[in-house]
Amino acid sequence: MRKRFNFGLLVALLALCVATPALGTQLTPLLQDGELGMVLQDMNLPPTLRKDLVSGLTNRIVVQVTLLKAAQPGAQRRIGIAVKYDLWEETFAVKMTLDDTPVSSTTCHNVDEVIAMLTRVSVPRLFAADAGAAGRQLGLEADILFDPIEKERLEEIRKWVAENDRPTPTDSVGLSSTLPVPRAANARLFDKIFEQYAAGATVAAAWKQTVTSKPFHLEELHNGL
Repeated sequence: MRKRFNFGLLVALLALCVATPALGTQLTPLLQDGELGMVLQDMNLPPTLRKDLVSGLTNRIVVQVTLLKAAQPGAQRRIGIAVKYDLWEETFAVKMTLDDTPVSSTTCHNVDEVIAMLTRVSVPRLFAADAGAAGRQLGLEADILFDPIEKERLEEIRKWVAENDRPTPTDSVGLSSTLPVPRAANARLFDKIFEQYAAGATVAAAWKQTVTSKPFHLEELHNGL
């Protein structure tokens, strides 16, 4: 027996798998008390974010920041932001972690406050500004993922589609809204997100963007910039 599944919802989710260009997003290095941090400003946000924030589910944003030395990847830190809407209080609890260690917690009173917070994320202490970095060209790269999807879960969905999908009949004019998307289209959608894992990503997401700072030297940064 063929299991029933909301293909429209699945395709809408996976259609966002293409990495979005980081147009307008700025990643700026920050030097404070001998440690290198960053300010991420004007990041692109998913078009469904406002609706998602009040769904009652926890919205997760992961920012994987990599320190580049002479354009080569080095140390990496992971910033996590979780936004949970309280249906009774009608407030938003926003918690930030650094490599799974809690670093801050705040309450927002409406969606606009949450959006404003997400459009400027500042984390002042990520990497030690060691003496060996003096005089070397550095850079920062951030992979921004909204609601990352675990690889195991994607494997389950992919298997389900393989078992239940079927090609659209050639005489299905006028019935396309009630039939599943052809296998070829589904395969392309899944491939887009699995490419992230094939490239070595530890997590992948339906909405992802990558932004890189301009090259810089530690000597160019002012303490507490």
